[in-house]
Amino acid sequence: MSTWLDEWNRAQGTYVNDRHRERHFRSIADDVIRLLPAKTSRVLDYGPGDALFADDIAAACAGVILCEAADSIRDRLVTRFAASPGVSVIGPDGLAGLPSGSIGLVVAHSVVQYLSPEELAAFLREARRLLGDDGVLVIGDIIPRRVGLVTDTAELLRFAARDGFVLAALRALARNAASPYARVRKRLGLTRLDEHEVVELAREAGLTGSRQARNLGNNNRSRWTFIARPDTWSGEAS
Repeated sequence: MSTWLDEWNRAQGTYVNDRHRERHFRSIADDVIRLLPAKTSRVLDYGPGDALFADDIAAACAGVILCEAADSIRDRLVTRFAASPGVSVIGPDGLAGLPSGSIGLVVAHSVVQYLSPEELAAFLREARRLLGDDGVLVIGDIIPRRVGLVTDTAELLRFAARDGFVLAALRALARNAASPYARVRKRLGLTRLDEHEVVELAREAGLTGSRQARNLGNNNRSRWTFIARPDTWSGEAS
């Protein structure tokens, strides 16, 4: 039986077209740059997908580490950023080799819906280990318990209408209804979390944070973003 990792290792139909893909990653990169705690920070992007603009983020900070579990995506990242000295690519096993307190910003966007509660708790503990005392954790695209497929579809069409790919989006929705992704989503489901659940999991890992006013990126307003800092942080909230 296939798993979510198997799904990410096969050819994806996640994006409607190249414009959708480009706009998705552009908006995330812009927000990550905006959230950098300092230009001397290093960024860890956990589950980055194709991370089209990681080199732009690297140019604004001390470097970017892309941690990707799917072998096929990781291979693409290695090829794409081979000539970008500020970007490095690792698998999850590589996290253990990163020194404690060495990361200024940990980002996990559109990842936690594919993690079990136990996997999310383990990720939060590892994020806390890696973050410096003034570091920041950003978890984007968290799906609230009340949000389902109908809402996600409406948000995709809103995004498509604004950025000019509505017809392509409608064709993709019809095509994806019978796609491997749809079958895996139906069988495995997606993890949905309300704010108090994420706050408590973060607290148990030594992090203090809250839900933000808007989601990271620009593609789904019904989902939400959580930002946290180590409990030892003593600076001013941003």
